[in-house]
Amino acid sequence: MWASLLCSALLAAIAFPLIGNSLAIPASSHSFKNQLEGRDDLEKRDELDKPPIYPPFSEDTQNKHLRFDYPWMHWRSRPWEEGYYPIHCVHEAQFNNLWILDFQVRDVWFEDCGVPWTVCRHKDAKEKWYSILDTLSQVPVGMRQYVANLVILPGPIDGGQGFTIQAAAYTRGSVLVFSPTYFKLGVLFHEITHIMDMVALAPFLESQGFPEGTPFSRTKYWKYAYGNDTAVPTPYSRASWQEDFADAGRWAMSDISRYRGLREYSKGWGACRTQIRAFQWWMMPMIFPKKGICTGKVEGGYAVKVVVVEGQNPLVSLFQPGPESREEGRKRPNTKVAGSGVAPIVLPAGAANMFFAYHGA
Repeated sequence: MWASLLCSALLAAIAFPLIGNSLAIPASSHSFKNQLEGRDDLEKRDELDKPPIYPPFSEDTQNKHLRFDYPWMHWRSRPWEEGYYPIHCVHEAQFNNLWILDFQVRDVWFEDCGVPWTVCRHKDAKEKWYSILDTLSQVPVGMRQYVANLVILPGPIDGGQGFTIQAAAYTRGSVLVFSPTYFKLGVLFHEITHIMDMVALAPFLESQGFPEGTPFSRTKYWKYAYGNDTAVPTPYSRASWQEDFADAGRWAMSDISRYRGLREYSKGWGACRTQIRAFQWWMMPMIFPKKGICTGKVEGGYAVKVVVVEGQNPLVSLFQPGPESREEGRKRPNTKVAGSGVAPIVLPAGAANMFFAYHGA
């Protein structure tokens, strides 16, 4: 545990001096607020018309580096009782025309949080359990705590007849879904940043008068950073403010973990410097909490018992959310965060319905 916390502390020690050294990012939230006072015109900016940096970043190189840059954390796991599944996993199996009974479910505990994460893996997924959980352990706890459930799908040719993988990787609410090819730390950072965009700064934004559920990336705070740059991090950043924020977050994580920062990936990275630094200034204190342990956890989907109805399409299942007997009540996995000593993180209105499919390089 102490080795993992030390690694997190070292990453944090690298991150915060970099953030403080940026002239474009103010030294305190008070000065940041003053700098944007009266800049409501930034809210009206709704077109990302800047080009991507050149030369472009290499996602393949980044993914190789991230495997070594971020430390593995010790974990332990336990399978769920047979026949029980998180409701989120059931929904994603149906969405991809997969039979839920082909999924395996495990709770996994990491040393930096007192509650488990629940992961669902299709039996034909190329990614093995130890690899999935090792990779998840490398996600800093301040990001990982925003993940409700992780679902690993089979590859495009592994799921049998009639199934359809709707997207290689996507986020629905706070549920992450991956086909094995895309289960990389860089894509994980991108997808979790989508959740943080909606959730992490929600209390601050509401205190500033923004409607509940407003993504941080669509406010003047992010548009100010964009406006001070001449480029965006990637071609996909131009798709929307949310994608710009997510790709800036992905590359900001490499900026703090590489000795030479983003110069290692592109000599033209400075054209998106303000977006990278802004992400670090706003998000790094949450991604690397001071004590190195979770400050909360989004609750995973509640457990349901799946019963296949005879004579119906095997992809159609009957869900029984309440225990029918005392014995079943004992078997039913508990997914509650409340009462565990860890604060529940509640998604703001509308966040549970957001959907972002990954279309990176």
